[in-house]
Amino acid sequence: MVIATAFLMMGGFFMIGLYVAGALGVLSLVMMYFFSDAPLWNIMGNKAWETNTNFILIAVPLFLLMGELMLRSGMGERMYGSVSRWLAFLPGGLIHTNIASCAIFAACSGSSVATSATISRVSLPTFRSRGYSERLVIGSLAAGGTLGILIPPSIGLIVYGVLVEESIGRLYLAGFIPGFLLAGMMMLMIIGVAIMFPSIAPKEPGTSWRLKITGLVAMIPVSLIILVVLGSIYAGLATPTEAAAFGVTGALVFAMINNSGPAILGGFLRKMDSSGSQTGMIARLQERYPEIEGGVRQSMTVNWDMIKDSMLSTVRTSSMIMLIVIAAFTLSFAFARLGISHDISQWITGMDLSSTQLVIVLVIFYLLLGTFMESFAMLVTTVPILAPALEATGVDLVWFGIIMVILVEAALISPPEGINLYVLHGVRRDVDAEMAEAEGLQEQTGTITDVYIGVLPFMAVMAAVIVLLIIFPDIALWLPDQVKGSR
Repeated sequence: MVIATAFLMMGGFFMIGLYVAGALGVLSLVMMYFFSDAPLWNIMGNKAWETNTNFILIAVPLFLLMGELMLRSGMGERMYGSVSRWLAFLPGGLIHTNIASCAIFAACSGSSVATSATISRVSLPTFRSRGYSERLVIGSLAAGGTLGILIPPSIGLIVYGVLVEESIGRLYLAGFIPGFLLAGMMMLMIIGVAIMFPSIAPKEPGTSWRLKITGLVAMIPVSLIILVVLGSIYAGLATPTEAAAFGVTGALVFAMINNSGPAILGGFLRKMDSSGSQTGMIARLQERYPEIEGGVRQSMTVNWDMIKDSMLSTVRTSSMIMLIVIAAFTLSFAFARLGISHDISQWITGMDLSSTQLVIVLVIFYLLLGTFMESFAMLVTTVPILAPALEATGVDLVWFGIIMVILVEAALISPPEGINLYVLHGVRRDVDAEMAEAEGLQEQTGTITDVYIGVLPFMAVMAAVIVLLIIFPDIALWLPDQVKGSR
């Protein structure tokens, strides 16, 4: 009766549209009030304190802030331009740039929504002017954005690791090969579609090697941030939280340099001119940049606005995530206290399924669940309940974690609930409005159905990668075993 009541209430809360944190929190309170004599409010306070003081979870807002700084400083835009020069020759043209740029940006931001918003804002105007198939373009942006929660540093892997008490470093290592395999298979699919239907992607003109090489300069800040964040984790020099702090510092420095531009250079040279004269290099600099006199003040204003906007956006997103995690931990405690987790574990174990059979059943379950449940809610509500059963049947939690994150990715782009679909559709409408205003035309925007259709081929690619992971678990486990040692 307790189990039936719990799941009926959970289903009812989500069907009426209650916020995820509210649904989980109310369910915890109701279940504990009616079926347990535990001191309810003490439990809520303890769970909130334990969650918000968890050292690993501090990495979540830090990675979000790093992504926001990169988004608002223009690093993502320059990176996109650099990547496009190297990949535009492939069948499918600039669509490959979406996937590659999302994969690179994912390795910095760790956030799917930030990745989708950044790359789509940069790329959509270009595709509109060149006559690409909008459905495939939107699909590539939505699906490419999901790489942000698989390719390290991944917020999804951090939350999963905390829920099942697994090593974040091992999970990060396990996500590398599947993440880039998924990106590579998406690009192969684009090549195949472009060859079969040439009209969806016009052939791009070639780019000189000089432009390709000089464009790599724009990749230096991004590459350094990735190197510092991931290198410090894998070298054992820093925890994921400390590495995230290094990443924020690096992103802030590069962002401020980018926004300050000639003003900082001019001020530096003026300071070095002990004679105070306005001749030579300084004079030439001022002649080229006449706004230098007020440039320092202007750059300070721009940097302050960037930092303020980045921090406000980070606070909004991380507050939502942390509130959901607090509610999920409270629900997990309630289920454990009432014996629900144990009963479900015993029931699954009693089905006498092999580890592979159990994972296949869960894959089907999550694919169905993802069509109407928000991805993060799907992760935090089910993993604590299923973890004991997975351990009991001998499922490697690191391996299952990678499959779980890919399933969460699928939920992010699965109609009708996928959040990335709505992010892309919103950005698309903004771009349409801006372009229509600039050209003096009436705004014309497609429907959300275009986005639904565009992501279907990419969901098929995700399903193929999951099949490969089930057949060949070493795709995920080989690298962590080599670096950390086999368990």
